Amino acid sequence: MINQNESVFFGQEASNELHHYIASCNASNRKVFIMVDENTHMYCLPFLIKICDLSNFSFTIIEIQSGEKHKSIDTVVKIWSQLTHAGADRNSVIVNLGGGILCDLGGFAASCYNRGIDTVHVPTTLLAMVDAAIGGKTGFDFLDYKNHIGSFYQAQRVLILSEFIETLTMRQVNAGLAEVVKYGFISSPEILGKLKNGGPDLYDDLIHLCVDAKLGITSEDPKESGYRKVLNFGHTVGHAIESFALSHEIDILHGEAVAVGLLCELWLSVKLRNLNTNVLLDYIDFYTNHFAYLTYVFKNRNEILNRMMLDKKNSSGQLKFVLINRPGEAVWDVNVGSEIVLESLTYYNSLNN
Repeated sequence: MINQNESVFFGQEASNELHHYIASCNASNRKVFIMVDENTHMYCLPFLIKICDLSNFSFTIIEIQSGEKHKSIDTVVKIWSQLTHAGADRNSVIVNLGGGILCDLGGFAASCYNRGIDTVHVPTTLLAMVDAAIGGKTGFDFLDYKNHIGSFYQAQRVLILSEFIETLTMRQVNAGLAEVVKYGFISSPEILGKLKNGGPDLYDDLIHLCVDAKLGITSEDPKESGYRKVLNFGHTVGHAIESFALSHEIDILHGEAVAVGLLCELWLSVKLRNLNTNVLLDYIDFYTNHFAYLTYVFKNRNEILNRMMLDKKNSSGQLKFVLINRPGEAVWDVNVGSEIVLESLTYYNSLNN
């Protein structure tokens, strides 16, 4: 277990913790709600009930629809409605069984319901295990802008069972690896080495390293007033691409957008922070092996730039980026001009020609 503002449990310890937690809720007549989407209801909930021995416990299922287009206030209202109709009170708890979207929505719904009820995250995607479920950020998309409305609200527990990775498509795994690589650039360069060398327990090792890194960062700056901003590396460009795709009904995963953002922001780091070019070239090899190039990024670069201008990290109309001097050394609030940002998108496009 790691405990820095949050309690994070892994493997058998996570299974035991959820069993005892729900048992204690039942014993004290606290209502337990397990939130799923149609996919985790089918593929993950039966495994969770079995491995955590929950079959004799009392809980209510709340099901929402999966997908970024459902990461909305309408879905949050549906969650609150189901809680209300089921008689949830201030002592109730929501267990979020799903990926980053579900954890974000469940966390936000819990943060507001009766002015805050307890929530537990059981992430089922690699991306959620290493990033979304850790650190207390919650929220939903608004007017096609990514995570435009949200709150900071810590989960009581984060329970990580890496077996859920086996339920994912390779596309979903690769999307999670984009966030894993991010931690290698901003905090723990050994992650980059592990990704290159592989190993029998690769995912478990990577998850532990990323969770350690994120807890170290968020415990130092829980409300993102400074150092925590390094976690946004790759996300200024990435969120703008994701926002564009959302508004044009283009299928994209969060990690896929971040993967493009990492490439562009590494290029900016080479130009503006003297990052060694080999770091960028190594990442391009990684990107080419795990992702398809998105041709619409260059074609719509001006609209994507406009969406960057509404990024939460900006101030006084100035684009603020996280860049790196070298792997493990990130800087934040770097002013970057719009023209060189457009150049980075042009560079990304050139790699596919």
